[in-house]
Amino acid sequence: MVKPSRFTIDQILDAATSAVHEHWRTATVGHVTARLGAPSGSIYHRFASRDALFASAWIRAVHRYHAQFDAIYELVDPLEAIVETGLFIPRFCRANPQDARMLTVFRYRDLLAEPPAGLADVLLELNAPVGRLITHLTEQRYGRVRQRGIELVSLAVRDAPLGMVRSLIGEDIPHWLDEPVQAASRAVAQLDDA
Repeated sequence: MVKPSRFTIDQILDAATSAVHEHWRTATVGHVTARLGAPSGSIYHRFASRDALFASAWIRAVHRYHAQFDAIYELVDPLEAIVETGLFIPRFCRANPQDARMLTVFRYRDLLAEPPAGLADVLLELNAPVGRLITHLTEQRYGRVRQRGIELVSLAVRDAPLGMVRSLIGEDIPHWLDEPVQAASRAVAQLDDA
């Protein structure tokens, strides 16, 4: 008879996320097991390595961030849609400080280049929702999809907002920061794609 698992995958990933929030990139499996009150075998039974454990928690945080995207497709005004998308970053970081800190542990291209065991397929399509959303916003804003338009929309919805909150990720994100994020996103989105 197989012994039932004492901890769910989500409980283990919650513990990993909490460990990262406290220890960032120096978080260990030992930190995770201490939070769970479990032996390391409980972790390695489910995850092939430390990197697979923490990358799995990172992937879960990415999915949670992407869950916000559906609302944008319903907005008619392209400038407002771009500004609202830019605000996702401070709002997500404010509402989910542990997941936000988890998102800073890995870089997507690094994980894709050397995926932990068992995660290569998941990583291949992980950022597809971002690409679809940026393409959608570019087409809505400019009536076409050209490289400069994609770069402008990416700057407005991702790069500028992230730059404004990066040093605060994992801590309290003040509400006043939404105003400069809005201003920056709107200013970039008003530029021509030609």
